[in-house]
Amino acid sequence: MSTWAQLVAEALPTPEGAPGPVERWSVRSGEVGARVAGHEVSLARPVAEEEDWDRVCAALASQPVFCAPALDGRLPVELGRVFEVVGLPLLPGWGPLAASCTCTHWDGVCAHLGTLVAELAARADADPFMLVRWAGGEKSAFVARVSAAAAHDDGEEPGRQRDEAPDPGSAAAFWSEPTLPDLPEGLSGTGSRVRAAAPGALWDDLPVFDRPE
Repeated sequence: MSTWAQLVAEALPTPEGAPGPVERWSVRSGEVGARVAGHEVSLARPVAEEEDWDRVCAALASQPVFCAPALDGRLPVELGRVFEVVGLPLLPGWGPLAASCTCTHWDGVCAHLGTLVAELAARADADPFMLVRWAGGEKSAFVARVSAAAAHDDGEEPGRQRDEAPDPGSAAAFWSEPTLPDLPEGLSGTGSRVRAAAPGALWDDLPVFDRPE
């Protein structure tokens, strides 16, 4: 199973080697910073909007397997995938980041930034909610949002009839089965549906398809 440290290393690949100790470590909304071997180093990222937090917390609240650890004040790596799918990645990769260091190495990622990332990885394993703070949130507010969403989530949008489509931005829409496209003309009589038996074995009577006359 992956760890947050492994996910940080995968999202932010850096050169090997540590140039010196990490001092004055700090994590705040939108920025991770430290002093590494006498140089000021920082990683700045876009901060999530209120709608982003509402969307991810509603998605987490709508599934017990994700909701339970969040309400318990835990952030296992599996929840990171939900953040990513709803458009709020906790580890955005180098692309959206603004990386800075006071050293003279301007060609790519310097060793000081690599040390900062290594420190981020180690600290993320110890306290993954640090990544939530970096994205612009706080642990207590995040848990409260998930709790509020869970309290109002009965699997349907309030005031919506069962035969109506859910709001595209709602948790119900996020977890619902996608609408399948119509079959090409002449294949509307296609026969039996393919069924798969977990964990991977196929049923003996599959696939079976009717050919139109």
